Amino acid sequence: MEAGDIGVGSRIGQACVFEGVLASPPVGVALVKEKYHIRRGAWDDALKLWTPNELPLKSLIDSSERMGIATDIITFLDADAVEPMYRWLVRKGIHLAVVHYDTPELYAEDLKYNRGVKVVYTPNKEIAYTLGMRATVVSPKSAWRL
Repeated sequence: MEAGDIGVGSRIGQACVFEGVLASPPVGVALVKEKYHIRRGAWDDALKLWTPNELPLKSLIDSSERMGIATDIITFLDADAVEPMYRWLVRKGIHLAVVHYDTPELYAEDLKYNRGVKVVYTPNKEIAYTLGMRATVVSPKSAWRL
């Protein structure tokens, strides 16, 4: 029930894959450092080496904060990365749920039943193909078109 309406309703939402869309993984020497931190289980230190993608982050803030679109952040990295990833996003001013899936196929299975998610922003065609019609490939260098 919402605003006096007794009908069942759901909030229109979106989802965004963290890796490749909101942030880019380290390269070169930073990649070696990241692997060292991951082996130690220090995901906070590992994520500090990722490069924030400014325009997708701004699009996410605009759509979730200003427009009020319910948003989930999806990661396929590691279950131990969820809390550090949430803290990474909070430092950027983003307070959204981070959800881990082992593979895009497992997320696609759950997405079948989650009709509230109208679009999933993905970093590449392979993930988009796996997720189906609701997936949209976006560039880490451009804003999303809502």
